[in-house]
Amino acid sequence: MSATTPKSVPEARAFESGEEDRANDTTFGSGVTIARVETPSFREWEATWRACDYATFFHSPYWAELWQRFMGDRRRSAAERITFSDGRVAILPLVFERKLGGLLSRYTSSPEGTFGGWIAKDPLEPEHADRLLSRLLTELPKSLVWRMNPFDPLVLDAGMRRGLRCRADWTHAVALDAEPDVLLRRFRHGCRDDIRKAMKRGRISVEPARSPEEWRAYYEIYQRALARWGLRSDQGYPWELFECMTNLGCAELTLWFARYDGRIVSGEVCLYARRHVVSWHAATLPEYLRESVAKVQSYSIMVDARNRGFAWYDMNPSAWLPGVAAFKQGFNAKALPAPLVYVDSPLKSLARRAATALRLRHAAFSRQPLSDIVASVAEASESSNE
Repeated sequence: MSATTPKSVPEARAFESGEEDRANDTTFGSGVTIARVETPSFREWEATWRACDYATFFHSPYWAELWQRFMGDRRRSAAERITFSDGRVAILPLVFERKLGGLLSRYTSSPEGTFGGWIAKDPLEPEHADRLLSRLLTELPKSLVWRMNPFDPLVLDAGMRRGLRCRADWTHAVALDAEPDVLLRRFRHGCRDDIRKAMKRGRISVEPARSPEEWRAYYEIYQRALARWGLRSDQGYPWELFECMTNLGCAELTLWFARYDGRIVSGEVCLYARRHVVSWHAATLPEYLRESVAKVQSYSIMVDARNRGFAWYDMNPSAWLPGVAAFKQGFNAKALPAPLVYVDSPLKSLARRAATALRLRHAAFSRQPLSDIVASVAEASESSNE
């Protein structure tokens, strides 16, 4: 990535976007403004990411670099350094994705539908969040897909002030705020007993991968899991992506694996930030599911993270799959809103309507007021803990 380079601030957009009222460009006060938009260096971006309490690995330059290495010129980093009129600075991670020969190209605030949004070394105020939100919604020259970060203390309130409409989604996360035995007691009865019995039998061990061969073993497990899920090999991630992970040289990207009687039978790719750990990818051999290997594996990773001072073990959104969500609820994980924001160019909006009319898979979805999504997730989380 190049050194800091000035960027001009484009004129505001008001693209058509189906149900979302994207023309709601409310002006918030007359104090803080965006003074400069520049391109951050890799090291500046990294330093900000490492210092930010609400950052996830998905906000790091390593996540953007991984997908650029894997996808080549189809994805490139487009991160921005935002300097405000009061001197405060934020980094806005962005990746530009080239699609359909450029016709449907778009920005993502983080690749693969992961948490995006801004990060900063110093605390920001609501007015800074309002300005950053406006930057994302009205000033980028292409379409945008952005999953809001539930660990950011400002972003959801900023979106609700604006009357934002989003696609509802949520993640499940376990607060690592207690001793390991207390964490275990908080799990639901069935999950807790399965872990205790499996650990008492002593046939499962969990440790981080240390060799390319262990990564390859995990990939073979993943291939078996795809078949169990009724998917073809080419419908999942190829080996080349995992190979890129092994070559990234980033200690915060860790593959954990579980052995059963010495055989590698399960694995989990975990990504670490300042206070946040996320389980991004996991798979277990089908014949070992009843041995509670995956549960012991996740609990062991939680204990390690808690002992190292991390605050959250995030199990990631569940792709609207009830069975996946039920597994996470066994750990008494808290549901946190992680809605998706879509900003469509006129051409993208037209393509989306055509795909919906043709009933193409994943084309149709509804947008709801962000305030309704936040209230619904909070209500569901409270009822599940009763």
